[in-house]
Amino acid sequence: MHFYSFDTGDPVFEVGGWALSFQVITLENIYGLASDAVTVSADGGGWRLACTALAWGGGQRRAPGAVSVEAQLEDERLRLRVTAEAEHKISAVKVLARGLPPVRPLDMLDTARDVPPDGLLDRYPNLLRLPLWLAALPDDTLLGFRCEDSAYRAKRFCAYRERMGRLAGQYTVECIHEDDARLFDTRTTTPEWVLARGVQPEAFRHEQLAFAEAHGGLVPWEQRTDVPNWAREVRLVLTLHGMHWSGYTFNTYADMLDIIRFVVERIDGQHVLAYLPGWEGRYYWQYGDFRPEPLLGGADGFARLCDGARAHGAHVMPMFGGNCANAWLPNFHTFGPSSYMKSATRNPFLGNQPDWNTSRAHDTGWQAWLNPGAPAWQNELTRQVLGLVDRYGFDAVFLDTVEVWTNDPDFNMLAGYQQLVDRLRSGRPELLVTGEDWFDGLLPIFPLYQQSSKWRQVPQWVRRYARLIGHICDGEASRGSTGVFEAGYAPYERLPDDPLYIPTLAFVDGTLTGARDEIEAVIALAARRS
Repeated sequence: MHFYSFDTGDPVFEVGGWALSFQVITLENIYGLASDAVTVSADGGGWRLACTALAWGGGQRRAPGAVSVEAQLEDERLRLRVTAEAEHKISAVKVLARGLPPVRPLDMLDTARDVPPDGLLDRYPNLLRLPLWLAALPDDTLLGFRCEDSAYRAKRFCAYRERMGRLAGQYTVECIHEDDARLFDTRTTTPEWVLARGVQPEAFRHEQLAFAEAHGGLVPWEQRTDVPNWAREVRLVLTLHGMHWSGYTFNTYADMLDIIRFVVERIDGQHVLAYLPGWEGRYYWQYGDFRPEPLLGGADGFARLCDGARAHGAHVMPMFGGNCANAWLPNFHTFGPSSYMKSATRNPFLGNQPDWNTSRAHDTGWQAWLNPGAPAWQNELTRQVLGLVDRYGFDAVFLDTVEVWTNDPDFNMLAGYQQLVDRLRSGRPELLVTGEDWFDGLLPIFPLYQQSSKWRQVPQWVRRYARLIGHICDGEASRGSTGVFEAGYAPYERLPDDPLYIPTLAFVDGTLTGARDEIEAVIALAARRS
């Protein structure tokens, strides 16, 4: 994180045992409150602030604008909402809890972390899965910060030791709300922030999830209507790797069907879901032009795979790029240029940049990241996916990298995913649509995710809403190959024996013969699942 080389001079207000400051961030500068333009009143459990002018340049300059804060005090907690006005469009509003002793923020599994000299920053939804932060004080008391935002807009939390001004040496926690970039305006009101002392992590998170269930569309697993009955019977997932980016073939369609036949001899096919990364040809390179790959068996071979799996009662789930396409495709101009992802201030968004060709340059200029809310890309992806569903009759669709998020000023990404899923499932109630990774805003949209606890922390509360399968970054059982995934190698580990996870077996060339004992053991484990 970066800091200013001077004291910003923001006034500090004592509210229910909290020392608070407020800042307004526009598209052109950052503003504090002009201290001589502030009035504060309190009555009973309420606290109000009204400010009729803004300050900038460390308090050396004034600007037109206003800030009002409405707060309610509830024992050891504070609920507050901030309204701000400025001459320029406002992107974010910051609440600063100041004058704190040393704090140690907790990660998603409630492990405390030290704050380094340059501060500690967590972003929601890019890293955090909830707009919620916990921080431990030296006496192990926990501070809790969360935001009740049914629109799942961006939040940032950071902690640092102040270096300048009268609070130098003490710690600050910043709670930042960023508006939907499509709706930036000269006036904004934040969702309600909750600041609390002496919290219990599980109870504090339960409050946030209860809000999301009541106002954000979050639905417990047992009540979800987007999980077909057949999907609730899946006990085992087979990750059948097809073709690597380089063109290396792990399994042809005939190989995939042979693996399915082997497995359904040991477990009823109705309990098996075959997940197909790299089925369409060169992984990622082919994104945006989804069709059976001639070198894997072509259209006839893919039809035999889907028909053969169905004949054995098993289900097939091909992978599709939900927000990524090859910009060098001949028809990219028809859907790509109007659909690029971008930051709130219109910087191009590049997403991941794997070293696909091992040039060590990570130069993926052909790899375009597209917003699923953009009509042209949403229409094209819907057209391709449904055309294949109708032709081959597979039961499920996996959308890759849906967890990638940016505050796009043209199209809201979460709304785009919801529209896309609704279109895919329209008239197809038995179609399962799944995705990669999750945060609370995605949980109402997708019920099943590929997820690796090696790459992401997975708290147990997710089980109330979704189920997880093995990620393709996990090594398979014979030699630790990650198949089409860019990591190349990862030591094999079983998924936790927990209802949150559906047992998953990955297959590359040689897995079936090289890891027979482990395959048999995992199939037996899956067969015992109720």
